[in-house]
Amino acid sequence: MSLAERVVLGIDANRTVKDELTEALKRQGRRRRISVTDLVNPRQAFFQRARPDIQPDPERKQAMLAGTGFHEVFGRAVSTEEFVEQFVEFQGIVGKIDIYEDVPVELKTTASLPQGIGAARPSYVDQLGMYCTMTGREQGRLFVYKRALYGRPGALKGFDVRFADLKAVEREMVRRRDLFREALASQDPSRLPRCEWFELRCDYRAVCGCATAEPLGRLVPAAAIQIAENPELVTAMTALLTDAPKPGPQFRLNDLVFPRRAAIERQAVAEAKPEEEDVDLDTALAGMERLGFGDALKDALWYGVPGAFARIPVSLRTLKGKVGTFRGVPTIFRSTRKTKLVDRSRLVEEFPYYFDRIAFECALSGHQTGRVVVYYEAVKDDKFMVYDVHFRSLEEIMAEADRRLALLEAGAAPEQLPPCEPAWMPNYCPHGPRCACRPA
Repeated sequence: MSLAERVVLGIDANRTVKDELTEALKRQGRRRRISVTDLVNPRQAFFQRARPDIQPDPERKQAMLAGTGFHEVFGRAVSTEEFVEQFVEFQGIVGKIDIYEDVPVELKTTASLPQGIGAARPSYVDQLGMYCTMTGREQGRLFVYKRALYGRPGALKGFDVRFADLKAVEREMVRRRDLFREALASQDPSRLPRCEWFELRCDYRAVCGCATAEPLGRLVPAAAIQIAENPELVTAMTALLTDAPKPGPQFRLNDLVFPRRAAIERQAVAEAKPEEEDVDLDTALAGMERLGFGDALKDALWYGVPGAFARIPVSLRTLKGKVGTFRGVPTIFRSTRKTKLVDRSRLVEEFPYYFDRIAFECALSGHQTGRVVVYYEAVKDDKFMVYDVHFRSLEEIMAEADRRLALLEAGAAPEQLPPCEPAWMPNYCPHGPRCACRPA
Protein backbone atom coordinates (compact mmCIF):
# COMPACT_ATOMS: atom_id res chain seq x y z
CA MET A 1 0.00 0.00 0.00
CA SER A 2 1.38 3.40 -0.98
CA LEU A 3 1.86 6.21 1.51
CA ALA A 4 -0.95 8.17 -0.14
CA GLU A 5 -3.44 5.33 0.32
CA ARG A 6 -2.70 5.41 4.06
CA VAL A 7 -2.82 9.15 4.65
CA VAL A 8 -5.32 10.69 2.20
CA LEU A 9 -8.55 11.46 4.04
CA GLY A 10 -10.55 12.72 1.08
CA ILE A 11 -10.39 14.40 -2.33
CA ASP A 12 -12.66 17.18 -3.57
CA ALA A 13 -12.90 18.57 -7.09
CA ASN A 14 -12.37 22.33 -6.76
CA ARG A 15 -14.52 24.00 -9.43
CA THR A 16 -13.79 27.52 -8.16
CA VAL A 17 -10.04 27.22 -8.72
CA LYS A 18 -10.59 25.40 -12.01
CA ASP A 19 -12.75 28.27 -13.29
CA GLU A 20 -10.18 30.80 -12.09
CA LEU A 21 -7.41 29.00 -13.95
CA THR A 22 -9.60 28.71 -17.05
CA GLU A 23 -10.17 32.47 -17.07
CA ALA A 24 -6.46 33.06 -16.53
CA LEU A 25 -5.67 30.85 -19.51
CA LYS A 26 -8.09 32.83 -21.68
CA ARG A 27 -6.33 36.05 -20.71
CA GLN A 28 -3.02 34.77 -22.05
CA GLY A 29 -4.01 35.93 -25.52
CA ARG A 30 -4.63 39.51 -24.40
CA ARG A 31 -2.01 42.22 -24.46
CA ARG A 32 0.80 41.76 -22.00
CA ARG A 33 3.01 44.48 -20.64
CA ILE A 34 5.88 45.50 -22.86
CA SER A 35 9.27 44.43 -21.56
CA VAL A 36 12.82 45.59 -22.08
CA THR A 37 13.58 42.43 -24.06
CA ASP A 38 10.65 43.21 -26.38
CA LEU A 39 12.35 46.49 -27.29
CA VAL A 40 15.76 44.96 -28.04
CA ASN A 41 14.32 43.08 -31.04
CA PRO A 42 10.69 44.24 -31.39
CA ARG A 43 9.95 42.39 -34.64
CA GLN A 44 11.07 39.09 -33.15
CA ALA A 45 9.05 39.85 -30.00
CA PHE A 46 5.99 40.51 -32.18
CA PHE A 47 6.19 37.09 -33.81
CA GLN A 48 6.83 35.38 -30.48
CA ARG A 49 3.34 36.58 -29.54
CA ALA A 50 1.66 36.37 -32.94
CA ARG A 51 3.02 32.95 -33.93
CA PRO A 52 3.29 30.78 -30.80
CA ASP A 53 3.12 27.75 -33.11
CA ILE A 54 6.69 28.48 -34.25
CA GLN A 55 9.03 27.11 -31.62
CA PRO A 56 12.83 26.82 -31.42
CA ASP A 57 14.23 23.37 -32.06
CA PRO A 58 14.73 21.30 -28.85
CA GLU A 59 18.49 21.90 -28.71
CA ARG A 60 18.13 25.67 -28.94
CA LYS A 61 15.22 25.69 -26.51
CA GLN A 62 17.28 23.80 -23.96
CA ALA A 63 20.14 26.27 -24.38
CA MET A 64 17.72 29.19 -23.92
CA LEU A 65 16.22 27.68 -20.78
CA ALA A 66 19.67 26.90 -19.44
CA GLY A 67 20.71 30.51 -19.93
CA THR A 68 17.54 31.78 -18.26
CA GLY A 69 17.96 29.71 -15.13
CA PHE A 70 21.74 30.24 -15.10
CA HIS A 71 21.13 33.95 -14.41
CA GLU A 72 19.30 33.13 -11.19
CA VAL A 73 21.90 30.65 -9.93
CA PHE A 74 24.84 32.92 -10.84
CA GLY A 75 23.17 35.91 -9.19
CA ARG A 76 22.65 34.10 -5.92
CA ALA A 77 26.25 32.90 -5.92
CA VAL A 78 27.72 36.41 -6.16
CA SER A 79 25.02 38.48 -4.44
CA THR A 80 22.10 38.10 -2.04
CA GLU A 81 18.35 37.61 -2.30
CA GLU A 82 17.85 41.32 -1.65
CA PHE A 83 19.55 42.33 -4.90
CA VAL A 84 19.02 39.54 -7.47
CA GLU A 85 16.32 39.59 -10.17
CA GLN A 86 15.01 43.07 -9.38
CA PHE A 87 11.77 44.09 -11.11
CA VAL A 88 11.67 47.65 -12.48
CA GLU A 89 8.99 49.63 -14.33
CA PHE A 90 9.35 52.82 -16.34
CA GLN A 91 7.10 54.58 -18.87
CA GLY A 92 4.90 51.50 -19.26
CA ILE A 93 7.93 49.26 -19.82
CA VAL A 94 8.93 46.52 -17.40
CA GLY A 95 12.21 44.73 -16.86
CA LYS A 96 14.02 42.34 -14.56
CA ILE A 97 17.62 43.24 -13.69
CA ASP A 98 19.83 40.23 -12.98
CA ILE A 99 21.58 41.96 -10.06
CA TYR A 100 20.90 45.50 -8.86
CA GLU A 101 22.84 46.57 -5.80
CA ASP A 102 24.72 49.80 -6.49
CA VAL A 103 24.45 49.67 -10.31
CA PRO A 104 22.50 47.42 -12.71
CA VAL A 105 24.35 44.22 -13.60
CA GLU A 106 23.40 42.25 -16.71
CA LEU A 107 24.54 38.67 -17.35
CA LYS A 108 24.54 37.10 -20.80
CA THR A 109 25.34 33.57 -21.94
CA THR A 110 26.64 32.82 -25.42
CA ALA A 111 28.15 30.04 -27.50
CA SER A 112 30.94 32.29 -28.84
CA LEU A 113 32.97 35.06 -27.28
CA PRO A 114 34.76 37.64 -29.49
CA GLN A 115 37.98 39.20 -28.26
CA GLY A 116 38.08 42.46 -26.32
CA ILE A 117 35.06 44.71 -26.12
CA GLY A 118 33.57 42.91 -29.14
CA ALA A 119 32.17 40.47 -26.58
CA ALA A 120 29.91 43.29 -25.37
CA ARG A 121 27.49 42.95 -28.27
CA PRO A 122 25.28 45.92 -29.18
CA SER A 123 22.09 44.19 -28.02
CA TYR A 124 23.70 43.40 -24.65
CA VAL A 125 24.71 47.03 -24.20
CA ASP A 126 21.31 48.29 -25.36
CA GLN A 127 19.55 46.15 -22.77
CA LEU A 128 21.89 47.30 -20.01
CA GLY A 129 21.41 50.89 -21.19
CA MET A 130 17.65 50.56 -20.79
CA TYR A 131 18.09 49.23 -17.25
CA CYS A 132 20.39 52.12 -16.41
CA THR A 133 17.84 54.56 -17.83
CA MET A 134 15.03 52.97 -15.83
CA THR A 135 17.03 53.26 -12.60
CA GLY A 136 18.68 56.62 -13.30
CA ARG A 137 22.20 55.17 -13.16
CA GLU A 138 24.79 56.29 -15.69
CA GLN A 139 26.96 53.21 -15.15
CA GLY A 140 26.29 49.49 -15.31
CA ARG A 141 28.21 46.22 -15.44
CA LEU A 142 28.00 43.49 -18.04
CA PHE A 143 29.14 39.88 -17.66
CA VAL A 144 29.32 37.60 -20.69
CA TYR A 145 29.74 33.86 -20.13
CA LYS A 146 30.71 31.59 -23.01
CA ARG A 147 29.28 28.15 -22.33
CA ALA A 148 31.60 25.16 -22.27
CA LEU A 149 30.57 23.22 -25.40
CA TYR A 150 31.96 20.29 -27.39
CA GLY A 151 35.01 19.93 -25.17
CA ARG A 152 35.98 23.59 -25.45
CA PRO A 153 36.41 25.46 -22.16
CA GLY A 154 34.03 28.16 -21.03
CA ALA A 155 35.05 31.74 -20.33
CA LEU A 156 33.78 34.74 -18.40
CA LYS A 157 34.34 38.41 -19.25
CA GLY A 158 33.29 41.51 -17.37
CA PHE A 159 32.80 45.08 -18.59
CA ASP A 160 32.17 48.47 -17.06
CA VAL A 161 29.74 50.42 -19.24
CA ARG A 162 29.02 54.14 -18.90
CA PHE A 163 26.11 55.88 -20.64
CA ALA A 164 26.48 59.60 -21.33
CA ASP A 165 22.95 60.35 -22.63
CA LEU A 166 20.18 58.56 -20.74
CA LYS A 167 17.59 60.98 -22.15
CA ALA A 168 18.36 59.79 -25.68
CA VAL A 169 17.93 56.20 -24.53
CA GLU A 170 14.60 57.10 -22.94
CA ARG A 171 13.35 58.71 -26.16
CA GLU A 172 14.22 55.64 -28.22
CA MET A 173 12.64 53.33 -25.64
CA VAL A 174 9.38 55.28 -25.81
CA ARG A 175 9.48 55.35 -29.62
CA ARG A 176 9.95 51.59 -29.86
CA ARG A 177 7.33 51.04 -27.17
CA ASP A 178 4.75 52.97 -29.21
CA LEU A 179 5.67 51.18 -32.45
CA PHE A 180 5.39 47.83 -30.72
CA ARG A 181 2.01 48.67 -29.19
CA GLU A 182 0.74 49.79 -32.59
CA ALA A 183 1.95 46.57 -34.23
CA LEU A 184 0.25 44.43 -31.59
CA ALA A 185 -3.01 46.37 -31.85
CA SER A 186 -3.12 46.21 -35.66
CA GLN A 187 -1.44 42.80 -35.97
CA ASP A 188 0.82 44.46 -38.54
CA PRO A 189 4.60 44.42 -37.87
CA SER A 190 5.57 46.28 -41.06
CA ARG A 191 6.82 49.39 -39.23
CA LEU A 192 8.99 47.42 -36.83
CA PRO A 193 12.74 47.34 -37.56
CA ARG A 194 14.61 44.28 -38.78
CA CYS A 195 15.60 41.72 -36.16
CA GLU A 196 19.32 41.34 -35.47
CA TRP A 197 18.98 37.57 -35.93
CA PHE A 198 17.60 37.72 -39.49
CA GLU A 199 20.83 36.70 -41.21
CA LEU A 200 21.75 34.24 -38.48
CA ARG A 201 19.49 31.58 -37.00
CA CYS A 202 16.06 33.19 -36.74
CA ASP A 203 13.07 30.96 -35.99
CA TYR A 204 10.69 33.35 -37.78
CA ARG A 205 12.69 33.94 -40.96
CA ALA A 206 10.05 32.34 -43.19
CA VAL A 207 7.30 34.71 -42.00
CA CYS A 208 8.90 37.80 -40.46
CA GLY A 209 9.46 40.00 -43.52
CA CYS A 210 12.78 41.27 -42.18
CA ALA A 211 14.29 41.22 -45.68
CA THR A 212 12.38 44.40 -46.57
CA ALA A 213 12.28 45.98 -43.11
CA GLU A 214 14.22 49.02 -41.96
CA PRO A 215 17.58 48.24 -40.33
CA LEU A 216 17.40 47.80 -36.57
CA GLY A 217 19.84 50.51 -35.54
CA ARG A 218 21.15 51.13 -32.04
CA LEU A 219 18.85 51.84 -29.14
CA VAL A 220 21.72 53.45 -27.26
CA PRO A 221 23.69 56.01 -29.33
CA ALA A 222 27.11 54.51 -30.02
CA ALA A 223 28.82 57.86 -29.41
CA ALA A 224 27.32 58.04 -25.92
CA ILE A 225 28.80 54.76 -24.62
CA GLN A 226 32.10 54.07 -22.90
CA ILE A 227 32.98 50.37 -22.54
CA ALA A 228 36.01 49.05 -20.70
CA GLU A 229 36.89 45.43 -20.07
CA ASN A 230 37.46 44.81 -16.36
CA PRO A 231 39.64 41.75 -15.62
CA GLU A 232 39.72 42.63 -11.91
CA LEU A 233 35.94 42.29 -11.80
CA VAL A 234 36.17 38.81 -13.32
CA THR A 235 38.85 37.88 -10.78
CA ALA A 236 36.59 38.99 -7.94
CA MET A 237 33.66 37.02 -9.37
CA THR A 238 35.88 33.97 -9.84
CA ALA A 239 36.79 34.07 -6.16
CA LEU A 240 33.13 34.26 -5.15
CA LEU A 241 32.17 31.42 -7.48
CA THR A 242 34.98 29.00 -6.70
CA ASP A 243 35.80 29.70 -3.05
CA ALA A 244 32.29 29.16 -1.71
CA PRO A 245 31.97 26.28 0.77
CA LYS A 246 31.09 23.02 -0.96
CA PRO A 247 27.59 21.91 -0.02
CA GLY A 248 27.08 18.50 1.51
CA PRO A 249 24.96 15.83 -0.16
CA GLN A 250 21.53 17.29 -0.72
CA PHE A 251 18.30 15.49 -1.43
CA ARG A 252 15.23 16.68 -3.32
CA LEU A 253 11.53 16.36 -2.62
CA ASN A 254 11.10 13.82 -5.39
CA ASP A 255 13.76 11.62 -3.78
CA LEU A 256 11.20 10.93 -1.04
CA VAL A 257 8.64 9.86 -3.65
CA PHE A 258 11.04 7.58 -5.57
CA PRO A 259 13.72 6.72 -2.99
CA ARG A 260 15.00 3.58 -4.77
CA ARG A 261 15.63 5.56 -7.92
CA ALA A 262 17.42 8.25 -5.89
CA ALA A 263 19.62 5.67 -4.17
CA ILE A 264 20.63 4.01 -7.45
CA GLU A 265 21.36 7.30 -9.20
CA ARG A 266 23.56 8.48 -6.34
CA GLN A 267 25.42 5.20 -6.25
CA ALA A 268 26.05 5.48 -9.99
CA VAL A 269 27.43 9.01 -9.62
CA ALA A 270 29.68 7.99 -6.74
CA GLU A 271 31.04 5.02 -8.68
CA ALA A 272 31.61 6.97 -11.88
CA LYS A 273 33.06 10.24 -10.60
CA PRO A 274 34.93 10.58 -7.30
CA GLU A 275 34.66 13.91 -5.56
CA GLU A 276 37.17 16.45 -6.84
CA GLU A 277 39.34 18.43 -4.49
CA ASP A 278 39.40 21.71 -6.40
CA VAL A 279 36.80 23.47 -8.48
CA ASP A 280 37.92 25.84 -11.22
CA LEU A 281 35.80 28.63 -12.69
CA ASP A 282 34.79 26.59 -15.74
CA THR A 283 33.54 23.72 -13.59
CA ALA A 284 31.63 26.07 -11.30
CA LEU A 285 29.92 27.89 -14.18
CA ALA A 286 29.07 24.72 -16.09
CA GLY A 287 27.52 23.26 -12.95
CA MET A 288 25.45 26.40 -12.51
CA GLU A 289 24.18 26.13 -16.06
CA ARG A 290 22.95 22.58 -15.45
CA LEU A 291 21.23 23.68 -12.25
CA GLY A 292 19.84 26.69 -14.03
CA PHE A 293 18.28 24.56 -16.70
CA GLY A 294 16.35 22.62 -14.06
CA ASP A 295 15.30 25.81 -12.32
CA ALA A 296 14.15 27.31 -15.58
CA LEU A 297 12.01 24.30 -16.36
CA LYS A 298 10.37 24.57 -12.96
CA ASP A 299 9.68 28.26 -13.49
CA ALA A 300 8.16 27.53 -16.89
CA LEU A 301 5.87 25.00 -15.26
CA TRP A 302 4.72 27.34 -12.49
CA TYR A 303 4.47 30.63 -14.33
CA GLY A 304 3.25 29.33 -17.68
CA VAL A 305 -0.27 29.48 -16.21
CA PRO A 306 -0.87 32.99 -14.82
CA GLY A 307 -2.17 33.10 -11.29
CA ALA A 308 -1.35 33.77 -7.68
CA PHE A 309 1.68 31.52 -7.34
CA ALA A 310 4.46 31.67 -4.80
CA ARG A 311 7.22 29.30 -3.76
CA ILE A 312 8.21 28.71 -0.16
CA PRO A 313 11.42 26.97 0.94
CA VAL A 314 11.19 23.75 2.95
CA SER A 315 13.88 21.57 4.47
CA LEU A 316 14.50 18.45 6.50
CA ARG A 317 18.15 17.93 7.40
CA THR A 318 19.90 17.29 4.05
CA LEU A 319 16.70 17.69 2.04
CA LYS A 320 16.08 21.12 0.53
CA GLY A 321 13.25 22.13 -1.73
CA LYS A 322 10.59 24.65 -2.61
CA VAL A 323 6.85 24.14 -2.39
CA GLY A 324 4.72 25.91 -4.95
CA THR A 325 1.52 27.42 -3.60
CA PHE A 326 -1.62 28.75 -5.26
CA ARG A 327 -3.34 31.24 -2.97
CA GLY A 328 -1.48 29.80 -0.01
CA VAL A 329 -2.26 26.13 -0.69
CA PRO A 330 0.57 23.76 -1.73
CA THR A 331 -0.13 22.94 -5.38
CA ILE A 332 1.45 20.60 -7.92
CA PHE A 333 0.76 20.22 -11.63
CA ARG A 334 0.90 16.86 -13.35
CA SER A 335 -0.09 15.67 -16.81
CA THR A 336 -1.25 12.28 -18.02
CA ARG A 337 -1.97 10.73 -21.41
CA LYS A 338 -4.95 8.77 -20.16
CA THR A 339 -7.79 9.02 -22.65
CA LYS A 340 -10.52 9.63 -20.08
CA LEU A 341 -10.79 11.27 -16.71
CA VAL A 342 -10.01 9.01 -13.77
CA ASP A 343 -12.83 8.58 -11.27
CA ARG A 344 -12.13 10.48 -8.08
CA SER A 345 -12.35 7.32 -5.98
CA ARG A 346 -9.50 5.77 -8.00
CA LEU A 347 -7.15 8.75 -8.23
CA VAL A 348 -4.82 7.65 -5.44
CA GLU A 349 -4.64 4.12 -6.81
CA GLU A 350 -3.92 5.35 -10.35
CA PHE A 351 -1.50 8.15 -9.42
CA PRO A 352 0.04 7.31 -6.02
CA TYR A 353 3.20 9.25 -6.87
CA TYR A 354 1.17 12.45 -7.42
CA PHE A 355 -0.38 12.15 -3.99
CA ASP A 356 2.79 10.98 -2.24
CA ARG A 357 4.47 14.13 -3.53
CA ILE A 358 1.73 16.52 -2.39
CA ALA A 359 1.61 14.69 0.96
CA PHE A 360 5.31 15.35 1.57
CA GLU A 361 4.97 18.97 0.43
CA CYS A 362 2.06 19.55 2.80
CA ALA A 363 3.82 17.93 5.75
CA LEU A 364 7.05 19.87 5.20
CA SER A 365 5.18 23.17 4.82
CA GLY A 366 2.64 22.50 7.60
CA HIS A 367 -0.57 22.39 5.54
CA GLN A 368 -3.37 19.90 6.17
CA THR A 369 -4.72 20.33 2.62
CA GLY A 370 -2.90 20.34 -0.70
CA ARG A 371 -3.94 20.69 -4.31
CA VAL A 372 -3.23 18.60 -7.41
CA VAL A 373 -3.95 19.95 -10.88
CA VAL A 374 -4.14 17.04 -13.34
CA TYR A 375 -3.95 17.85 -17.04
CA TYR A 376 -5.41 15.17 -19.33
CA GLU A 377 -3.48 15.66 -22.56
CA ALA A 378 -5.53 13.18 -24.60
CA VAL A 379 -9.00 14.36 -23.51
CA LYS A 380 -10.78 16.86 -25.76
CA ASP A 381 -13.16 18.31 -23.16
CA ASP A 382 -12.43 19.20 -19.54
CA LYS A 383 -8.74 18.76 -20.14
CA PHE A 384 -7.73 19.48 -16.59
CA MET A 385 -9.13 18.96 -13.12
CA VAL A 386 -8.28 20.62 -9.83
CA TYR A 387 -8.39 18.41 -6.76
CA ASP A 388 -8.14 19.49 -3.13
CA VAL A 389 -6.51 16.71 -1.11
CA HIS A 390 -7.10 16.43 2.65
CA PHE A 391 -4.75 14.41 4.85
CA ARG A 392 -5.41 12.44 8.04
CA SER A 393 -2.15 13.09 9.85
CA LEU A 394 0.79 15.31 8.97
CA GLU A 395 2.74 13.62 11.76
CA GLU A 396 2.50 10.25 10.02
CA ILE A 397 3.66 11.78 6.74
CA MET A 398 6.59 13.52 8.43
CA ALA A 399 7.59 10.29 10.13
CA GLU A 400 7.67 8.52 6.76
CA ALA A 401 9.64 11.38 5.21
CA ASP A 402 12.14 11.19 8.06
CA ARG A 403 12.45 7.40 7.70
CA ARG A 404 13.06 7.52 3.94
CA LEU A 405 15.52 10.38 4.21
CA ALA A 406 17.46 8.64 6.99
CA LEU A 407 17.83 5.55 4.79
CA LEU A 408 19.03 7.65 1.86
CA GLU A 409 21.48 9.56 4.06
CA ALA A 410 22.86 6.27 5.37
CA GLY A 411 23.39 4.96 1.83
CA ALA A 412 20.93 2.10 2.26
CA ALA A 413 20.67 -0.52 -0.47
CA PRO A 414 17.76 0.08 -2.89
CA GLU A 415 15.83 -2.97 -1.71
CA GLN A 416 15.65 -1.48 1.80
CA LEU A 417 13.69 1.49 0.44
CA PRO A 418 10.01 1.63 -0.62
CA PRO A 419 9.51 0.52 -4.24
CA CYS A 420 8.26 2.84 -6.96
CA GLU A 421 4.50 2.68 -7.47
CA PRO A 422 2.10 1.90 -9.12
CA ALA A 423 2.96 -1.65 -10.19
CA TRP A 424 3.38 -0.80 -13.89
CA MET A 425 6.06 1.83 -13.27
CA PRO A 426 9.05 -0.56 -12.88
CA ASN A 427 8.36 -1.87 -16.39
CA TYR A 428 9.57 1.47 -17.77
CA CYS A 429 12.35 2.10 -15.27
CA PRO A 430 15.82 2.60 -16.81
CA HIS A 431 17.42 1.04 -13.73
CA GLY A 432 15.82 -2.32 -14.46
CA PRO A 433 17.19 -5.22 -12.41
CA ARG A 434 19.08 -2.99 -9.96
CA CYS A 435 15.96 -1.43 -8.50
CA ALA A 436 14.26 -4.69 -7.40
CA CYS A 437 10.88 -2.95 -7.71
CA ARG A 438 9.53 -5.47 -10.21
CA PRO A 439 8.22 -8.66 -8.56
CA ALA A 440 10.27 -11.73 -9.41
